Amino acid sequence: MKMAPLSVYLAFYTSLFKGLAALAFARVYTSQRPSTRDLNGQVAIITGANSGIGLSIAVQLAKQGATVYLACRNLQRGEKAVDEVISKVGEESKGRVHCWQLDTSDLNSVRNFSKRWREERTKINMLVHNAGIASPPSGSPSTTKDGKSLVYVTNFLGSFLLTHLLEEHLAGDARIVLTSSTGHHAAAEMPFLKPQKSTPTSPPSLFTRLKKSICNTLGLEVSSAPEYGLSKAQQVLFANLLQHRLSSLGQARTAHVFTPGFTSTPIFGKFDVTWKTWLANPVFSALKATERYVAVSTDEGATTGSWLAAGEVRDGGGYWEWQRRETSLVDFMRDVLGEVEFGKRAGEEWGRWERDAGVQWECPV
Repeated sequence: MKMAPLSVYLAFYTSLFKGLAALAFARVYTSQRPSTRDLNGQVAIITGANSGIGLSIAVQLAKQGATVYLACRNLQRGEKAVDEVISKVGEESKGRVHCWQLDTSDLNSVRNFSKRWREERTKINMLVHNAGIASPPSGSPSTTKDGKSLVYVTNFLGSFLLTHLLEEHLAGDARIVLTSSTGHHAAAEMPFLKPQKSTPTSPPSLFTRLKKSICNTLGLEVSSAPEYGLSKAQQVLFANLLQHRLSSLGQARTAHVFTPGFTSTPIFGKFDVTWKTWLANPVFSALKATERYVAVSTDEGATTGSWLAAGEVRDGGGYWEWQRRETSLVDFMRDVLGEVEFGKRAGEEWGRWERDAGVQWECPV
């Protein structure tokens, strides 16, 4: 790997420092300004919209006049979310807010949702991929029926497939937005970042073996943090590559990815903290312990997402935080690897996504 200019490292580590600082001090930042763009006649699909960031984005877009489809795994909770959106926006939004069933952890559910949408023949102006989990629900398998990571499929692969299946129904100026995380910076194990080696894999290090032994002895669950960070980095890479595809086809559609920062959302309510959790997953444990004191409101965390979905940014492919474009891990690796090597590795990663989703979707990189 070649040495990139100092300015590349400076930009990346400055963005990383700002992201980490925001985790602790975002409450004292100047509030973001929500978009006021008129969205009457425009249609939005928001996954994972029955609570948290997704619900806040739905409320904001509905306030701006959009017709909003909440794509939710649990229909009962989704219908309650519809009522909540209408109560916050006003009775005039009744008839513009709907709930359809979608479970991004189940690719068959993604296909069924897309088939139903194709039958509707409605153009999509905003496709917001927000559904996600920090870890598999307590007591649930960590993999899908076909052996894929549940975090990977829920947070990323379902969104990849949904975008592909709905591509022909995107409006000419459609905006695709993905909710990522500051944690994407920790995705050091992303296959795309490392060249494939032809030599046999070296045996686990002494530290790795010792850690595994301790976890087995204490009955600790394997931390989901690495898988979570990886899935969030895949979202950033996807937005980057998808924008390249859209631009190469001469389209005005744009793809964006953003981090809500440390936001108070129901995702922490699903995370049980015990002494074992502190040992196995210290990062999420610390975030939950400090949420009430440090995290910003859900509406604040969602503002950049609704702002991007509304079309306030014309140039796609970027990673955003607090309505500012920042240098992502993917941007950094592009500069470090160079365009040729980056394109080669990114193309291989895209091909893996295609195989996992069972589709063929050309992406010139």
